[in-house]
Amino acid sequence: MRRPVVDPVLAAAPIVERLAPLVAAFAAAEFELALVGGIVRDLALGVAGASDDVDATTDARPDDIKRIVAPLADAVWAQGERFGTIGLRIGSDDLEITTHRAEVYDPASRKPVVAFGDDLVTDLARRDFTINAMAIDTRTASLVDPHDGLADLAAGRLRTPLSPATSFGDDPLRMLRAARFLARFDLEADPTLTVAMRSMADRLDIVSGERIRDELDKLLALRDPRAGLRLLASTGLLTGIEGTWDETTLAAPALVTVLGDPSTSVGLRRAVLFGLAEMPGAVLERLRHAGATRRSVLGALALAAELADGASTDDAFIRRWRRRLGRADLELGLDLAAAHGTDVAWVRSRHDELASGEELDRPVPPLDGGVVMDLLGVSGPDVGAAMAELERLRLERGVVSVDEATEVLRRWWSARSEPTDREQ
Repeated sequence: MRRPVVDPVLAAAPIVERLAPLVAAFAAAEFELALVGGIVRDLALGVAGASDDVDATTDARPDDIKRIVAPLADAVWAQGERFGTIGLRIGSDDLEITTHRAEVYDPASRKPVVAFGDDLVTDLARRDFTINAMAIDTRTASLVDPHDGLADLAAGRLRTPLSPATSFGDDPLRMLRAARFLARFDLEADPTLTVAMRSMADRLDIVSGERIRDELDKLLALRDPRAGLRLLASTGLLTGIEGTWDETTLAAPALVTVLGDPSTSVGLRRAVLFGLAEMPGAVLERLRHAGATRRSVLGALALAAELADGASTDDAFIRRWRRRLGRADLELGLDLAAAHGTDVAWVRSRHDELASGEELDRPVPPLDGGVVMDLLGVSGPDVGAAMAELERLRLERGVVSVDEATEVLRRWWSARSEPTDREQ
């Protein structure tokens, strides 16, 4: 497969011109400054935006970087300084400038032992894929591409700068990133890359749940993530994330539907995928999803299951689920049910009608606790039971008058207070 690419050096000219004072300052201090990574790739593809953040690399150490940029930057942040990264803003441009890296990785974890380097080519060799291992030297206005990343980009080929075994051994998360880049840029994986992924799938065990979660979310957020998911399934990495996911999972009709629709939200794709796991809640927890996300997915799954089982979708049903989930998660549950083939058109329509005429999220009971205490002459737990009955009434009938609520509550209390046969 061939695709058009442009000269990234020419495409970078407007950026370099905007940053001319910074480029000159590094040159005056006798340090190199090179645009690197994703910005170079995107310039070559013609998809770099004017607001894109810019990554650069240099042989200057962090203290030198801070000294050089201080007179020029509108803002400087140094949270990544121990990893060699200094962030700054100049005009409309946000940049991160990182000292060349020559780190080695602990094989028992994916965390590098940070070591600064003096050589751009060595730095590029430690990057994840050749398409991200290109740089533009701002001093010479030349492309530095020791691993033929531009040719790989034009050929639609995904490769690693070093051997895949070395690259994935250093950082197993790169195997998940491979799936994302393959799907995002419509690439084909080099055969050596897939062989290494298949043989090293168990290395994913050392990657934290949060990192796996973030990569999976980024993959699901793509316009069409299917090629990336197929790569993960065929190499065993999808099963490594969740033991009940495999190639047959990707053939599930609901998942085929939501992955093939570019307008589908990450939330719905996530709900469908996690619903295909044996224990969705356990997977969500293992990947360290936030509590709100777990509640959203599990609530949507529960609603979709009730609808699939033929629940009576009367007004009380709609009010109960809206109260339980809120509007956004109720809509997610309806979308999920629809993806599984359940007709939810009437529920959507009736929900909108109800929402236009009454409060569904926090419905106020027609009688407050003080009135209930005076009306029934009760206190303590009996008040709580009475308020629960009023809530049931509100969900069942919607907005009711004070007189109606009073009458219903009196009948409820009378029935509750009647002696049982045993008491008689």
